[in-house]
Amino acid sequence: MTRAQCDHPKTSAEAAQCVGDELRGADHTINRVYGDLMKSLSAEDKVKLRDDQRAWIKTRDKECSLLWSKGDREAWLADLLKDYQKTVCVVRLTNDRVQALNNYLKANSVAPTAIPAANADGEPVYDLFTREPKTKGKWYFEVKVDEPSVQKMAEATFSTGITQAAEEAGAANANGFSYGSLITVRRIDKVVEVYTLGFAIDLDNGKFYTSKNGAWEQGTPGSSGGMDLIRGRSYRGQLTSSVALNALLKSHVLDVNFGDRAFVYHIPDGYSPLQAN
Repeated sequence: MTRAQCDHPKTSAEAAQCVGDELRGADHTINRVYGDLMKSLSAEDKVKLRDDQRAWIKTRDKECSLLWSKGDREAWLADLLKDYQKTVCVVRLTNDRVQALNNYLKANSVAPTAIPAANADGEPVYDLFTREPKTKGKWYFEVKVDEPSVQKMAEATFSTGITQAAEEAGAANANGFSYGSLITVRRIDKVVEVYTLGFAIDLDNGKFYTSKNGAWEQGTPGSSGGMDLIRGRSYRGQLTSSVALNALLKSHVLDVNFGDRAFVYHIPDGYSPLQAN
């Protein structure tokens, strides 16, 4: 993918390729900074840093529900990019770790912790989910994204759509495979826009449909288009971010409406709000 395409990826697949390039770069940076640190530390501090790095990898794999992370890095990355929710999780934790290692390299005094601390305003929020998973019925929700305003506040990657309930995906205390849209916002982006994504989930017929500003992209709800879902499984609405959502939600540059208020666009016939008060 060319740099121009990454300045403004038009599809979730293009965004995933761009995020893959970023992850490769972050992985290279982690290895470089880690190697530089190991050269400058005492024997005791080398053991401490090595143990902390191993702890971070375990934390990342657990929090992001990664089944494997060793072996062929390109194969691992290709597998990771199939699931946007896990991709965003790895982006978030990798960026945090690179920053922690860089700070440690500059200060060379306090070992970086494996898990980032909460911010001054309390625990940062990175994930939003609907309260109750659904196994049947037809449901709808919307997510409004103000990219120009997001761009002023942070560089970020978002995954939004639906995710399988953890227990049915075989992952304890985590979420299963996700379906939906991957969004990247970078300060270098020259084309940014404001739009509303719509998601229609037909669990009775095993279909998932997405729209942008009211235009359905892979078939209208009720058609044979859309994405296939496994019937009989439980799903929840979700939005996952590589940066803390607190300020973005408070300022409404991201507006997640699972169904607690009126939608921007007409809800498809026969569908209900995914989550109402």
